[in-house]
Amino acid sequence: MCLADSATTHTILKNKKYFSFLLKRESNVNTIFGTTKIIEGSGRANISLCGGTKLYIENGLYSPKSYRNLLSFKDIRLNGYHLETRNEGSVEYICITKHDLDKTCVLEKLPVFSSGLYYTYISTIEANVIVNQKFTNHDKFVVWHERLGHPRSIMMRKIIENSCGHQLKRREILQSNKFSCTSYSQGKLITRPSPTKIGNESLIFLERIHGDICGPIHPPCGPFRYFMVLIDASTIWSHVCLLSTRNQAFARLLAQLIRIRAQFPDYPVKKIRLDNAAEFSSQAFNDYCMSIGIDIEHHVAHVHTQNGLAESFIKRIKLIGRPLLMRCKLPIST
Repeated sequence: MCLADSATTHTILKNKKYFSFLLKRESNVNTIFGTTKIIEGSGRANISLCGGTKLYIENGLYSPKSYRNLLSFKDIRLNGYHLETRNEGSVEYICITKHDLDKTCVLEKLPVFSSGLYYTYISTIEANVIVNQKFTNHDKFVVWHERLGHPRSIMMRKIIENSCGHQLKRREILQSNKFSCTSYSQGKLITRPSPTKIGNESLIFLERIHGDICGPIHPPCGPFRYFMVLIDASTIWSHVCLLSTRNQAFARLLAQLIRIRAQFPDYPVKKIRLDNAAEFSSQAFNDYCMSIGIDIEHHVAHVHTQNGLAESFIKRIKLIGRPLLMRCKLPIST
């Protein structure tokens, strides 16, 4: 049971199961009996009402010592709903409504006790994933996990252990396998291996560059429907540029070669390995590369493993981009 209260500024929940993320927090609450510590945490909470209405509460309070759950009117309004008092016969209700064009839909009816308090029953949302199983302060870990493109737990631990300037090393997440991310699980669920290593070669910086074009991507990124990748076989230095059409690949590649020659004059590009696309097999492109001393290598048709470094880099970009789109509730390619 949960009381709908217009006086409380925050929703207060007694059970941790309603929260998808918890931040440890201890706060004093002033009551008529004095000051007491009943708030033990705060975070994102997801609840469902009797009629199936889902409420997503950004800053709910966790209080296992509270006598009852309290639902703030403010959080109901922040979900885009409205509150109206109605009488049906001799029974009074608070109705949670939603305005659709010129029509008002009643989603929930909250009855009233004899004491004048309105109440409802709440339950958890099935898709609710509890991020903090051990109820520790993981807010910064979650932020960096999303910023770094949702890496797997082993890679995330290596990044944390080899970086400095933060307090994440002392967090329990480094010794725990309880952390789960729905976007990571869905975006990287099924993958096929791509050869990424160069066997028994000792290349110097920029001696050979691998390149490839991916697309058309769906949904498009504004006017851009393709992207081109360039990656060095020696140091895994990489470059990505967006293309609206494949015809822009020639100009973008030449512009990047000019930048490389200006930035690294002591490390000339000697070879470029590309596929057999028409953009990379034109006579103008071959003449330019020959004039500056660059050899063009085209792999055998339909044998993508010969350009596996670029193919693996494209797959890595997809595995990073897909969880980010899922996390932001944006459409993703099928």
